[in-house]
Amino acid sequence: MDGGSLTHRAANLAQFTTTTGSQTGLTFKSQSMTTSLLHIEKAQATWSGRIRPDPERDNYAATIGGNLFRGALQPATEKEFREGDGAELNDSARRPAKMRALASSSALAVNFFEAWRDTALTGLAEGLGLPTSAREIRFKYKPEEYPVGPRSPNLDLLLTLTDGHRVGVESKFTEPFRKAYAAIAPKYFPSGVGLWEGAELPHAQRLAESFASPWRYLDAPQLLKHMLGLASESKMPATLLYLWFDTGLKDAGAHRREVETFAERISGDWVAFLACTYQDAFAALETRPDPIAGWRGYMRSRYFS
Repeated sequence: MDGGSLTHRAANLAQFTTTTGSQTGLTFKSQSMTTSLLHIEKAQATWSGRIRPDPERDNYAATIGGNLFRGALQPATEKEFREGDGAELNDSARRPAKMRALASSSALAVNFFEAWRDTALTGLAEGLGLPTSAREIRFKYKPEEYPVGPRSPNLDLLLTLTDGHRVGVESKFTEPFRKAYAAIAPKYFPSGVGLWEGAELPHAQRLAESFASPWRYLDAPQLLKHMLGLASESKMPATLLYLWFDTGLKDAGAHRREVETFAERISGDWVAFLACTYQDAFAALETRPDPIAGWRGYMRSRYFS
């Protein structure tokens, strides 16, 4: 499978674009409660009337299982999250487990993808417009050959297709509308050949070295690091899929334009970047049989009503 095949199908699926990218040099200011953030949190709070909430923390479920379609993480999924970084599953003295948050992007990714894991990978791949079937799903994937230490970034999900093509998924729910984004650390810019240049990603290298900042909503440095991770492990075709939640409101439109700019700036590198909304991905899959009974109804009522 080549990047062009994905891009052709994606144009019909979800305003996909082909490329990669990031930038550095600036620290991004955190936004206050934006319109899309309020919209999502209100919708999730309304939905939470169906479950047992955390009695001590607003906008959290009492248990992780209460926040998930299947009522619990499946054993393989739980193992992968525990091996990953990010404190998704563990409560601490300072805060609940992240996956208990009603607006958790990891819970959204699990609810969206896990039901397909053992039952209908072919249907998932076909519904997403991938020209070959997926043979494996892995959550919280960390590239083993990442060239910068001490830790590698965690992809929310890695789909491995039957032809060896790797599709890394970065899931976003409220993050574009609330998070402060840090510049890329100096360790990513050693003397000599640049890291992205060495990975045959020259457009990504130029963007990483640029101090120009069109990014207010898009975590471009994170995406660039993910592309570097995919490029460091294998020369088999690879794609980063940026899967985000579109409220249709003004700030979501601004985010969409940043994604498009990002795509244009990186176009031409061998690792592809595709962007798709959760809404469009769900619409493509909604016409297919449920992977597990009740999946469409749950997803529609919670996220897409």
